[in-house]
Amino acid sequence: MNKILEYTITILFVIGIFSLIFAVGAIDGGYNGVPMNDNWLGFIIFTIVGLSSIIVALLLQSKVERI
Repeated sequence: MNKILEYTITILFVIGIFSLIFAVGAIDGGYNGVPMNDNWLGFIIFTIVGLSSIIVALLLQSKVERI
């Protein structure tokens, strides 16, 4: 059971980090001829998914350390 929980924590952290990278990429641009990306809806969705998955992973990790 602990191995499955550890893999779940790792996957949640990876999803969270990639979601935050995608969130920044959704609004990136506007320099040196690169057109501005104004995808604020994508930014909000990726930010919420990223932060929530990292928070859940942190809570699960604290649960694993108590076991």
